[in-house]
Amino acid sequence: MQAVLKRENRLGRQKEHFWVIGLTPTLVISFIELVALGSLNKAGVEPLDVFHLASSKNIRKIILVHNHPSGNLTPSGEDINLTNNLKMGAKYLNIEILDHLIISETGYASVPI
Repeated sequence: MQAVLKRENRLGRQKEHFWVIGLTPTLVISFIELVALGSLNKAGVEPLDVFHLASSKNIRKIILVHNHPSGNLTPSGEDINLTNNLKMGAKYLNIEILDHLIISETGYASVPI
């Protein structure tokens, strides 16, 4: 994902990006989809956008990934709330969120699930 982020031009890297990675039952990547592009510190993620492609492709395992343009990998309160809200929605759709990663150009961290 860091390689994907680095392909963005310098201005694009100054915005939060939010991706969903869909995985097959054997954990092979089925898709990587950019579902939100926001501002410096917020991506404006809509749950429908997060689950739409997974649901339409009958994918039952996903990984959430977003960047922090600041480089700070500490999950914010909003990151934790979003993860918890998406977890509740995923439960009703029978989709498992395996991880929620925060990435920067130099590293990554996992949001507690």
